[in-house]
Amino acid sequence: MKSLSVPIFLSLLLAPVVFSKVQGVTEINCGGKAWNLDQVQSASDESLGHVNDGSTVGNNNYPHKFNNREGFDFSKECTEPFYEFPIVKGGDYDGGPPNTDRVVIGTVKGGSAFFCGAITHTGAEGNNFKECHDRGNKTIPVVGKRIMRRGIRLPLA
Repeated sequence: MKSLSVPIFLSLLLAPVVFSKVQGVTEINCGGKAWNLDQVQSASDESLGHVNDGSTVGNNNYPHKFNNREGFDFSKECTEPFYEFPIVKGGDYDGGPPNTDRVVIGTVKGGSAFFCGAITHTGAEGNNFKECHDRGNKTIPVVGKRIMRRGIRLPLA
């Protein structure tokens, strides 16, 4: 048994370390649906992978550019172009109905990007979006205006 444990131990030491490609990810709540850090990170990284490969998935060709017609104020770390990508339970989105919730990434530079925030169709009229709530950040008041920290608009203090 000892002879087997050494190769297993060595293979673990030599295994590549996987770093998150998309920075600034946080847990979110979209229309009452909670998404944990692993789910948000996975969807964000998957989105970046498709952007870098020039590939898309599904009938709506995700990820695609998010035009921000609603005028969400993303954090200064997040710059255009923005890309939206569905977040789904049980793995990464691979086609079919995309669900109502999306991650938005920006500041794409080669193999890295920044998590701008999350949006949902839940509670929005037509094909519009509403903001999801960040479950990991504190409110940051700004003189009479709400801002988005990591893409999530924070309430006025």
